[in-house]
Amino acid sequence: MLLISASGLLAQDFTQILRGRITDTDTGQPLVGASVQLLGTDLGTITDTEGIYRLDAVPVGRYRLQVSYVGFQPVIIPEIYLTSGKEEVRDVALSEQAADLDAIVVRAPRGDVYTTSPTVKTLTVEETLRFPATFFDPARLVTTFAGVVQDNDQGNGISIRGNSPNSLLWQLEGVDIVNPNHTPNAGTFSDRVTANGGGVNILSAQLLSTSYFYTGAFPANYGNALSGIMDMRLRPGNNQQYEFTGQAGLIGLELATEGPFGTDSQASYLVNYRYSFVGLLSLLGVDVGDEDISFQDLSFNLVFPGKKGSEFTLFGMGGISENNFIAERDSSLWEIRKDRYDIRFESRMGAIGSTYKTPVGERGLWHTAAAFSILESTRLGDRLDDNYEAIRLEDDVYDQSKLSVHSFYQYKANAANRLRLGVNATLHSYDILSQQNVGSVPVSGTGDGWLFQPYVNWQSKLSAGLTSNLGLHYSHFGFNGSNAVEPRASIEWAPSSGNRWSLSYGLHSQLQQPQLYFSSASDRNQDLDLSKAHHFVLGYRKSLNSGSQITTELFYQSIFNVPVSAQSSSFSALNLLEGFIDEALVNEGTGKNYGIELSWQQFVSNGFYYLFNATAYQSKYTGSDGIERDTRFNGNYIFNATAGKEWRRISKKGKDRLWGINFRIAYLGGYRDTPIDETASRTAGRTVYETDRAFSIQQKSYFRTDLRFYLKRNKADASRTLSLDIQNLTNAENTAYSYYDAQQNAVIVQHQLGLIPMLSYRVEF
Repeated sequence: MLLISASGLLAQDFTQILRGRITDTDTGQPLVGASVQLLGTDLGTITDTEGIYRLDAVPVGRYRLQVSYVGFQPVIIPEIYLTSGKEEVRDVALSEQAADLDAIVVRAPRGDVYTTSPTVKTLTVEETLRFPATFFDPARLVTTFAGVVQDNDQGNGISIRGNSPNSLLWQLEGVDIVNPNHTPNAGTFSDRVTANGGGVNILSAQLLSTSYFYTGAFPANYGNALSGIMDMRLRPGNNQQYEFTGQAGLIGLELATEGPFGTDSQASYLVNYRYSFVGLLSLLGVDVGDEDISFQDLSFNLVFPGKKGSEFTLFGMGGISENNFIAERDSSLWEIRKDRYDIRFESRMGAIGSTYKTPVGERGLWHTAAAFSILESTRLGDRLDDNYEAIRLEDDVYDQSKLSVHSFYQYKANAANRLRLGVNATLHSYDILSQQNVGSVPVSGTGDGWLFQPYVNWQSKLSAGLTSNLGLHYSHFGFNGSNAVEPRASIEWAPSSGNRWSLSYGLHSQLQQPQLYFSSASDRNQDLDLSKAHHFVLGYRKSLNSGSQITTELFYQSIFNVPVSAQSSSFSALNLLEGFIDEALVNEGTGKNYGIELSWQQFVSNGFYYLFNATAYQSKYTGSDGIERDTRFNGNYIFNATAGKEWRRISKKGKDRLWGINFRIAYLGGYRDTPIDETASRTAGRTVYETDRAFSIQQKSYFRTDLRFYLKRNKADASRTLSLDIQNLTNAENTAYSYYDAQQNAVIVQHQLGLIPMLSYRVEF
């Protein structure tokens, strides 16, 4: 368990503070006298009357942190990295246990995350900064997990177990928000907005705490999603001293500051601003290629502790992005259809919210979070005629907002039983317009409605290592009166040390994408019901003495109530990513996803870590023509290998340096595509598909290797990191999609991104 080398122990000049607060996850009450130990060292302490612990003068390096308290489930947090530049503030919540159990290795600071959802996956900032080619984006980080695929190199949309990226739900601090990504049209075939993806997340990793990723059969407090939940959490700023972070690289120039509001205040602030590197070059007049892409964002988190364990926070984020393509005024330079278009895309996203939590008596906790988020996107497409006059052909508006409130009361009856009652209410508002050609308006409309989602969950922690959850979730959408009653259940069994079995079930529902409700083809589309799915997951996790664990999951998802064409057709909303549908729809489609995942993970030990996983799966759907087909996202198999090694060196002059190399290999089955009728396309002057053979072509297998080198240098009061990421090291030509190009009069295969080097420099002090 020793995670700092002998040479690291000699570097006494470079130390840091590790501190935090230990609480009961059910009530928020402090745990007085809890034991906090850095495994493999003699460093440790116990918490005071406020549940606070503090370890001073800890040598910089990597550690395993163990927290234990009598009657509570001990936890081990395996990957804590201390640098000289910033204090490490790590709050941990423990769950009371009805029976003595061995310590569980987790990266989540909240015990309830694992006890209510045995298969939840956690994301840490340290991983986001360490794994190769993540762009410091949590959505790209999760593609290293089993069953998760990035839909295009240019974007961060993710397909989970064969589902469309549209099936995901984004949350911030436990409340629903709109798509929180810059350039939400990135990597799409039609260059239109997607519901859940984009070029890069607006929230920088600088602000994120440990966040949570659910991939099926998620617990009763989550709704309005079919494939998964991305629940992002913000970390509080340092409430004892002022700290600063600066970073410059291909993503952009980034500055963050944090600290206390006053010398005697426990309140803190954390603010981060970022401006894209390409945007900076454009401002300086540097030619950055045929597309001008720029973005900037500002995010903050303010934390105000109250009396008796209460806490109020105020958080916000906002970002603007542009993606402009201006055609050359020389037709001899036009090689493909896009070359004779002026395309201007703008996107603005913002969210502001607050949370309040307070203990209620000795056994209860009340928590409320509220946020208002909005996304506004516009796209203009002008085609140049032979005289270079611009003719407006495409005009899209995609505005969406959410006013979301999530409040729950949690009551711990005793060590074995706890109850949570809650409600999530979200006002969805839409303003959608698309003009694809002169006089053609396939989608147009405005509307709003409340999605009301009350829920209840009863948890029992029994003897012999059994934990059960029984829950019920209800959804009602006031826009059209659609509703769903959704039972949820899970049981986890730990028969012996290091062995855990789990079985989870959930019925889940989701609203339709707004462009389906407002199709100009039929007013009846506004009456579309919720899509629904039964989820079953059987899981097993084996923890090994070496600090590694093996996890396997069998999953089955039966989807129904899916919008399909009212006429006999191969169309299904399960294949939808972006774009607009100009036809009448009915909720008569079905689908199914099933498969097996196997993961083997070694947490950082002696400077070495790895994460290997493999997934075999099938993803099928049936449209109104009654034919079962492969879905667009049925790649059949996924293989990921991520590993890294660090070497720490202390020079004779006392210089502390940490060298690291990380790599990732992804080998995936290709997505499905529909054959193109080239003759009909030539006549129409656009891509015409053979829809009766929908998704009968499988693209060639996807292969990508990413590499990351970094050098971390610690000094007395600052740390610096120089890193080089290389995405697609072998410059593999992976297929994105095919289309008919009117300029070349031929079917063209569009490839994804080639080799991209990304140099960045980071300083913390």
